Amino acid sequence: MNSMQYYSPNTLDEYQKIYSNITGKNILVFAGGTDLMVGRHELPQDAVIIDISGIAELKGIEKKEDKIVVGSCTALNELLYSHQIQNNIPILIKAIKTMASEQIRNRATIGGNIGNASPAGDTITPLVVLEARIEIFSPESNEIRTIPIEALFRGPCASTLQNGEIITKIIIPLRKDKGIFCYFRKIGQRNAMTITKASLSAIAKYSSSKIEWIKLASGSVSPVVKRMSITEEFLKGKELTTAVINEAKEIIAREISPITDIRSTKAFRVLITKNLLGDCLYYLIRQQNI
Repeated sequence: MNSMQYYSPNTLDEYQKIYSNITGKNILVFAGGTDLMVGRHELPQDAVIIDISGIAELKGIEKKEDKIVVGSCTALNELLYSHQIQNNIPILIKAIKTMASEQIRNRATIGGNIGNASPAGDTITPLVVLEARIEIFSPESNEIRTIPIEALFRGPCASTLQNGEIITKIIIPLRKDKGIFCYFRKIGQRNAMTITKASLSAIAKYSSSKIEWIKLASGSVSPVVKRMSITEEFLKGKELTTAVINEAKEIIAREISPITDIRSTKAFRVLITKNLLGDCLYYLIRQQNI
């Protein structure tokens, strides 16, 4: 009987050599392994597991001029307690606070949450509105490429990563605008340790009672997380009256494409998303008046 093989490289170079020497096997690459523990009984008997959590160059948080660079194997709790993230990217803090338990966040990595490509991935909608870029390493070409985060997603839990490719860094640009508002909220069975039924991330510049610009991304309501560009364009330059907010809610309802599954119905996800957008826009108004 075939048995599983396990490798734990300490560098990208080691990973490349290990991957190159494996042929004709089911290769599973993981970092935190929190999802692997759930699905371990479904793994093929001859699976080869490569644990990249020990690669030091895939860890850490660094501010570089106009961006913050996060290693893909950085644990969620490290991001949560990072002053750099707290001070510069508060929307990511809001999202991570709603995720899993303290123990799971100590193991789960930001690269794993993104790489799973789940429409319910809670770090994904904030990173989409932040226009993050993803750095990817290929063991076959031994080269690194960088893509916009939205280009990573091909379908529900399906990414555009090629054979053996791994996410190495998440590059988050920092905006020069002052007074940027951010919003993240998700709806699930309970506040934390739950899979999202629907979520909304937004960053916006709101001044003189008008929206200068807004970036929106909804989670769990389309095959992949993407920007709500039609709703964004409608809101740009608008004064947030009740009529405008109600029209924006109808626009976002047409822009998403939710399904009915074990967690929720299509109709309920549409209703949640409309209400989340309303909550977000009224929140902006309240913040402006403080």
